[in-house]
Order: sequence, then C-alpha cells, then structure tokens
Amino acid sequence: MSLFDYLDELESMAQSAADHDAAPEEADEIGIQRWQKLFNCSYSEAAKKLQEHRAGICRNPVSDAHWELVRADKEAQGYDKEAYEYSCQLLVSQQSRRDSDHRIAATNAVSTSTYLFKLEGPLHSISAIRAAGCLSDNDDGVSKLIACVDDSGLPANFCIIEATTKHNILVWLSSEKSPFQPTFVRYSKADKALSSASHCPTLGVDTTLPQHRLTSSAALPSPGQDEYPVWYFFYGTLADPAVLRGLFWMGDDAEPPIKYRPAKIVGGTLTTWGGKYRALVDATTEDSTVEGSAFLVLTKDQEDALRCYETDKYEVVRCKMEMLDSDGTTVRGLTFRFKG
Repeated sequence: MSLFDYLDELESMAQSAADHDAAPEEADEIGIQRWQKLFNCSYSEAAKKLQEHRAGICRNPVSDAHWELVRADKEAQGYDKEAYEYSCQLLVSQQSRRDSDHRIAATNAVSTSTYLFKLEGPLHSISAIRAAGCLSDNDDGVSKLIACVDDSGLPANFCIIEATTKHNILVWLSSEKSPFQPTFVRYSKADKALSSASHCPTLGVDTTLPQHRLTSSAALPSPGQDEYPVWYFFYGTLADPAVLRGLFWMGDDAEPPIKYRPAKIVGGTLTTWGGKYRALVDATTEDSTVEGSAFLVLTKDQEDALRCYETDKYEVVRCKMEMLDSDGTTVRGLTFRFKG
C-alpha cells in the first residue's frame, strides 16, 4: 500500500468517526421502503439495518468521487448513495465469509490427509516413527508396511502415516537439529464405503427412495465391502492393459493375462473435469448407459492399486453392468464415480 493509500484510509476513518460522533439520523420512511425492496427484507428488518448502518463507526463510506462515477446506473436501479454504500459492504462481507470457508475446507483437507513415508535414516523402522510421531503402540497414526522400489530402482519400505504424525515427525527432527530430509508422498486413493444394510452407494440410484430400499426378504447388497473377486467397469485409461500391468507390477507374459470384456453400465454419464479428463457421474435418467470394459479384480491388493490410481477425486460405487460379448448377461459390480 502506498503513502497516498494510507492517507486516504486515514481520511476515511476520520470521516467515519466524525459521522459517528454526531447522533445518527432516524431511519426515514422513504429510506426504509427503499431498503426493503433492494435487500429483500421486512419493514422492521430494513429499519434496523438502516439505523445500524448510520450508527456504524466501522463502515467504509463511499467517496463522493466514487459515487459520481456510478450514480446514474445505481439510481436507475433504485439506490441512493447510502444504500449503495451498504451493498458494497455486503459484498465485502460475503467474500470474506467465502474466503474463510475456503481456508477452513483447505485446513480440513490437509488434516485428514494421509502420506506414504519412506523408512530410512534415523526413522528406519515403525518403532522409530512411532517414537518421533508421539504415538503409542495402539495408535492408528501409522500403519501398513509397504515393500516396493524407489526412484533408483532399489528396494525400499514405506508406511502410511496420518497428517498429525507427519507434523510431529517434522517437529521432532527440528528439535533434534537433524539434517535428515524425510520423504513424504501424499497417499490419495478413492473412497470405498459399501453399505451392508442398503444399496448405497449405487451409480445413478438414490438409495433413500422407497423403491430402492432393502426389504426384509431381500438378499444382502452385492458386491460387499470385502468381496473378491469382483467385476469393475472401466471407461478410460484403466481400459488399457498396459496401464493395469504397470499398476499390478505384471510383465507382458504374466499369468493370468490382463483380460477385458466389453460391457455397458446404466445410470451413469460421462463428463470432463480439468478440461481434459473423462469422469463418470450419475445420470439424470435411469436408462442412460455408458459403454466400456469389464475387468475381474482378483484381490484387495489389486483393488488398492486401482483406488490409488484414481485418487480421492473418485469413490467406489456399485453398478449394474451388461456384458456385450454374450447373450446380455447382467452382473453386479463396481466402478469409480467422480466426486470432485
């Protein structure tokens, strides 16, 4: 902010204080009716808003020069200078609330994040990580040892940690004045929470409606949360066998080979996000179909690889798919629905 900006701000504050020292004007009938119409409120609400605005020392008055620039347009819309000044304050307040909501959402997203942490240096074991992360043996802040290879092609071990554990590790390293640089990789995978008491979540189906609820005689929803093997429907890059071989660490001649079946699902439609990625979402009509490929996922490890590939922008949902290489056999399987 320049010196002139500071001087303008001080002048504005001085004017507000001077206005506040004088007794605020009573809300007049014409002003109340104007505010009722402009700000969509009752007579009593309009009178209260107008009186509070006139009495407010913290309001930012609109300069005469500013008002002259917009006066013709605003008066045609029913504003006077006072009502326009209040409308500007409303816009600033609304933007401030939106910014605050965005900051809270971003903070929540970070606090619920999980990370892959490479076991090396002074933090070469789960027990060392628990100590640095201030975790007890029963704490869930670190879990699942994963053996893989690093960027150099050498064997490496990773574990999954929560955001609070990451923070505690960084604090511990700082307190120890350690030169060690830890490796954190954001661990983001598609949610999977299949209900055993309803068909939720199912592509294109509102499972809260009566016609979609389970009856006492109905079979358990299928597929189940931990049911394998299970059919998955793919419509994009996962329908490329080379992609699956890479995800599953399979060679070209691995057994069993990657095998797809042409299929279509109902209740979904394709859209785009980020300007280039195809994404499956609920359709507005139940008879909407999408053609793609069906693949039989054999194990939870394979499914976890797929979920990590899709990231937390997606969620696993149930779907009904029709195999197109047979006599129209229908199976119940799963797919990835975009959630943003």
